[in-house]
Amino acid sequence: MNNEQLLLAITDIIDEKLEEKLDKKLEEKLDKKFDEKLQPIYARLDNVEHRLDNVEHRLDNVEHRLDNADIRFDKIESRLDSLEVKQDRTIKKLNDFQLDTQVALRDLARGLRRLQDEMETVIEILKMNAMVPQ
Repeated sequence: MNNEQLLLAITDIIDEKLEEKLDKKLEEKLDKKFDEKLQPIYARLDNVEHRLDNVEHRLDNVEHRLDNADIRFDKIESRLDSLEVKQDRTIKKLNDFQLDTQVALRDLARGLRRLQDEMETVIEILKMNAMVPQ
């Protein structure tokens, strides 16, 4: 190998090493710049994440309250069902009472008519026997 070839080989090696170092330096600078540019975005994303955590916590509280409301509504619904059963029984009793009252009034009216007829008969008999003035 002559000096020229040796010099070319050395310059090639130096160029490769220099290019590697420049690439490495460039990559480090780009990474640093990229991180600097992304840092505000990361901060905003952290802020958004924190706010979403708060929203999630509040939604958990709302869900818990809704679960409690469901339990209470189930109790109320059960009570309403009981009241409806009682109401149905009361309505039937009232209808039966109304029918009994109507039957009793009819029987009372018949009895009064019969009593009046019998009274008129007694009065006529008394008049015929001259026991009552005419």
